[in-house]
Parts: sequence; C-alpha cells; structure tokens
Amino acid sequence: LSTRDKMRNCLPRLIRAQKQQNFAALVHKRQIFTGEENGQSGHNGDSSSNWARLGTALAAGAAATAFTIATSDRLTLQAKEDAGEAQVIAKENRLRAFSTQDKIFNFFASYQFVNEGRRSMMMSPMEFYSSVTPDCTMIHGVGSGAHVKVTKAEIEAGEVICMKSPLEKSLLNKIGDSGLLSYQDYNVLLAVLSTPRRYIDTVFNLFDVTGDGQVEAKEFAYVSTKMAHKSGGFGSYTDIDQEEILNSSSGLLNYLFGKDRSQTLSREKFRQLQKDLLEEIIELEFLEYDKEKSGRISEADFVNFLLKNGKLTPKKKAQLIKKIDAIWPSKGRGVSFPSFKSFFYVLAGSVELERALFYLDVEGIGVDKEEFRKISSWVSGENTSDHVVNVIYELLDDDEDGRIYRDDIGQVLLDWRQSRGFDKGGFHVTLGQIRI
Repeated sequence: LSTRDKMRNCLPRLIRAQKQQNFAALVHKRQIFTGEENGQSGHNGDSSSNWARLGTALAAGAAATAFTIATSDRLTLQAKEDAGEAQVIAKENRLRAFSTQDKIFNFFASYQFVNEGRRSMMMSPMEFYSSVTPDCTMIHGVGSGAHVKVTKAEIEAGEVICMKSPLEKSLLNKIGDSGLLSYQDYNVLLAVLSTPRRYIDTVFNLFDVTGDGQVEAKEFAYVSTKMAHKSGGFGSYTDIDQEEILNSSSGLLNYLFGKDRSQTLSREKFRQLQKDLLEEIIELEFLEYDKEKSGRISEADFVNFLLKNGKLTPKKKAQLIKKIDAIWPSKGRGVSFPSFKSFFYVLAGSVELERALFYLDVEGIGVDKEEFRKISSWVSGENTSDHVVNVIYELLDDDEDGRIYRDDIGQVLLDWRQSRGFDKGGFHVTLGQIRI
C-alpha cells in the first residue's frame, strides 16, 4: 500500500483512540497541523511527506494525551472518564478570574513558535477570544505545556490550521491570516479590550513615544514588551531583543504595520482597532446564547450573562434566573443584539458607571429607572434600552421600591470584569482618591 493509503487506514483508528481520552483537544473544535520536531519547515509539495507529517502529528498528539492524563498535578484539562465539558468550562472560568495574565496566556496558547532555535508560545486569535470569555464553548484551552510546534515558514505559508471566527467581517480572522499572537500581542489586545472607550486615546499616547501622532513598529514593540514584563512569571520578558520582536511572525504586528514594518499606526486606526475588537467579541458572545441566530436572546439568558461567575451561590443565581424567566417567558420579548451590545459597553466601562452613580446619588437614596438609563447611555455612548433597564431593576431591586443603589450594581460590575480578566489588563489612572 502507498503511504497515503496506509494513512487513510490508520487515521480512523487514531481518531477513535483519541476520542476515548477525555482531553481538552477533544473539545477544542479544530484540526491541528504541525511540522517536524527538529523545526525544519516548508511545504515541498510531496504528498507522501505531508501524510507522513500528519501521521507524526497525530501520533505525537496521542502520546501527549497519554502523558497529560498520567500527570495529575498539572493545570491542564485532563479529567476522569465521566468528566464533561462543564468541568472544562469551570476550570477555565477559575483560571480567567484568579490567575495572572502570563498563566492565562500559557494555558490558552496552543502553539510553540520555533525560529532559529528560539521557542516562544503563541495563540490563535480565537484562543484569545476564549481567554477573555467566561463559559466559552466555541473553543477551549489545551492547558499549560500542551502545544503544537510551528515554524515561521509554516505560518507565512498559511499551513497552521486555526479555528476561524464565524463572523463574515472579522478582525480576528484578518489578524489570524497575518499570523499568530505573541504574549506581547495578548497583553496589548487585553488592554485595548478592557480600557473604557473614552480613555483609548490615552493608551495611544503611551504607545506614541515620540509624540508625533503616529506609532511606528519599533515604538509599538518597545511599549508592548514593557507591558508584558512580569518578574518571575511564565517565560522571560526582560531579555527580549526589540529586533527579534520586529522580525517575529506576530499576526498583530503584521496586521498593523505590514510584514516589512513600514506602515504606521494613527490615532484613528487605533480607535478603529478597539471598536472592531469590541464589536466582534460582543457579537461572538451573543452567539453563545443565540444558537438559532435569531438576533434575540431571552431575558433569562441576559441575566445569566450578567451574573455568571459572580459570587452568588448557585441556588441564589438559579432563583434569580427563574424569577426573570417567570416574568418574561422564553418566548417573550427578548433582548435584541443592539440592546445587548449597548449594555456590554456599560459593563466594559468599568468604574465609570459606579462613579457616576456615586455623584448622582450622594444622598444614598438610590436612582430610578430613567436616571439609570441616562447614566448608562452616557457611559456606553449609546442609547440603553428601556427593556434592559426593566430587566436590571427586576434583578437588583430587592425591596421593589423602584430604585437601585451603587452597591447593588457595583458588585455585578466587579464580578463581570474579573471573570474576563479585564481587571488585570485595563488602563488605570489614579488621581487622589479617584481611580479610573
């Protein structure tokens, strides 16, 4: 038999063997394609060689699975035979909320980039989405230490098969077409995503070292390296040479500055980067609930989005969701995507809403629905739906007096941002006792 026929015969057996192992790669909805262990790269057009490489990759994956399952004390997604995706999701949620940025990156990054003997972990854009989205089901992390080796030639040739965003107009796909994301890229995107929109110009000023209104690739590389530095963290970020970063296969650098690094990043382009990134993350998370793509989700799903991974007990959370579902049955009015997006911006606004409530309610008597709607619209820069406000009040107004208080919404905001790791990567300014 030819090599191709042999591979066709053995592939089903390998796949069945892997399916018997409850390993994160099985809920990782994608295919994996890698080069040789020694880092040699290139696609030479030899189909037998390609099948042999695929066989090597599957065999290596099976071996890695067996090794991972045997290692009980590592932070990976192996589980017992009866463990399901719910346990995988629970572990990922704890990691996002309570681990440091470097550990989160290392957990969700599944590629090891090999270039001239140097190795560094990288992630796909959809893995970045998973790293900041609680209860994500589209793609899962493979765990610390589990990775596929890729070379620069493979990345540039488009041979690294990554899961694509399902959206037609996708920033993540554009970045993915340009390459993978480094740890520096991860920190930049996390900061862009978690910084309130009204302060994004200040973040741009940090990158614009020369103050000429244009960020060059070398400025971007310098600042992003400083952002990524963490003494004693995963990897070493203190001895990274700037030229090495500029010559890397960073998808974000390629997208923003071109592969020859000749382009510059303007203030307007930086704003657009945040806008496009936020809108895609919001729409992808909306699709986690809107399985039928109707453009609406139930009020109960919206409440679950607000409360998931909060400090409420499961019993209390279930009671609140049941209460909302009783008021608005699953086939009721629902929450539209524009309304969902508008309130996502409110939550992403961090302490903006909490501070506005404090100044408006200095007497501690709470705010009514119309006052809350106006504040939310100011924070988000978009109109907040009356229906969303009604749902919020049914959820948080325990004494049913038509008013909610800063402490009521404050904990929801804090838990919501912490569950995504936004509290770690956001831009912060402290002025006296005011912190934004």
